[in-house]
Amino acid sequence: MITGFPSPAQGYEDHGFDLNTHYIKHPASTIFMTVTSSNYTHMGIYCGDLLIIDRAKKLTPNSLVIYEKEGAFVIGRLFSINEQTVVTGAITHVIHTVKEK
Repeated sequence: MITGFPSPAQGYEDHGFDLNTHYIKHPASTIFMTVTSSNYTHMGIYCGDLLIIDRAKKLTPNSLVIYEKEGAFVIGRLFSINEQTVVTGAITHVIHTVKEK
């Protein structure tokens, strides 16, 4: 037996927000890296930021990518690196932690 009135909020329940659905297009080809250098502040990327990198994304000359240089990972635009360089993947998103002073 049902008693009382139905909730006026029925049908408007919060279904949550799934970051994977919004930020990851190729789950099997997506990796994460934490920035450990302050060399990229001119790009808006700071030490401690989390990078979402898609290894399956089609690259364009202006793609922001992670590549290997002298045994370290480096951030740069595809057009500015050597053709023989090993590109790890394209940076699709940067998650920046807001720091309080």
